[in-house]
Amino acid sequence: MKKRVTTLLAACMITASMFSMNVGAEDATADYTAGADAPTYVMVSKTLSDPIFIDMYVGFSEFCQAEGFNCMYRGTDEPTAEKEIEVISQLIAQGVDGLAVIAADFDALEPILTQAMGQGIAVITFDSAANPDSRQLHVEQASIDEVGRAQMNSALEICGGPGSEGVVGILSAQPESQLHADWCAAMLKEVEDNPEDYANIQVLDIAYGDDLPDKSTTEAQAMLQNYPDIDVIISPTTVGILSAAKVIQDQGSDCKVTGVGLPSEMAPYIENGICYDFYLWNPYDQGYLAAAAVNSIASGESTGAVGDTVTAGRLGTFTVEEYYDGGTQVLLGEPIRFTSENIDEYKDLF
Repeated sequence: MKKRVTTLLAACMITASMFSMNVGAEDATADYTAGADAPTYVMVSKTLSDPIFIDMYVGFSEFCQAEGFNCMYRGTDEPTAEKEIEVISQLIAQGVDGLAVIAADFDALEPILTQAMGQGIAVITFDSAANPDSRQLHVEQASIDEVGRAQMNSALEICGGPGSEGVVGILSAQPESQLHADWCAAMLKEVEDNPEDYANIQVLDIAYGDDLPDKSTTEAQAMLQNYPDIDVIISPTTVGILSAAKVIQDQGSDCKVTGVGLPSEMAPYIENGICYDFYLWNPYDQGYLAAAAVNSIASGESTGAVGDTVTAGRLGTFTVEEYYDGGTQVLLGEPIRFTSENIDEYKDLF
């Protein structure tokens, strides 16, 4: 596994470098038209403007262009199920061939996604899953348990290690986001499973910034005001971790951050010491694999059943596995931990 991940990592760094040089911000989310007879696959995002989702679409488009498929990027400015349902309804009416959905809500999308599948549209989810009845396959970027526990382990290190005293806050996305809920659950499970290590650590109630910069900023400000001795804020969302880092910098606090972030955004905070470390995977590859997965379902290569395969171009072939929620998944790989030692390798890539 390590050899495969290393090979993929090298490949994705090359790809990310190519796209960072060749794709401007103005055309990163452009539709690609291969032809009237080609299938049309759509990446549906719960938040159109989030930089990490834009990076994912670059990878999504890369696969579609290489294979000769039409592709589009659609979504809303508000990360709510209601807004996402409106977008998906429009795409069903247009008769697209496949949807790769970043779900704003685990259960609320079921009626509209069931409708899509009933009309022969391939439906997969990625980044944040919808429930198993709402999809044919999920693309998981990295082990949820591993990423969640790693963030809490980093917080413990910031506080001084096992047995140390400290106050830890968690700034998540919207409560309905299953991915973020699962990460937070894994963080709390890490504390529960290691009572001696965390005996003197106070973990605050989870705050929700809803993946919105303004609300995330307000929640981070409240944490610093209500808990002036807070040692670390964990934010498992690229919007939240950046907002928290900015608040800490503006207020001159000694608090640190860890969580999930983009190297291009978090590099300054690694360099000034506000960010201890953070985690991610290659978003270009994540979008690329999502496009391959929706094409695999739409083309009939895979039904989404355990043991089926997904052919994913430069990433190779993936085998469909059981997913913890009762559905199925293909797993991209292992997370990357970013620190002061490796941030320079990635900060210009994504």
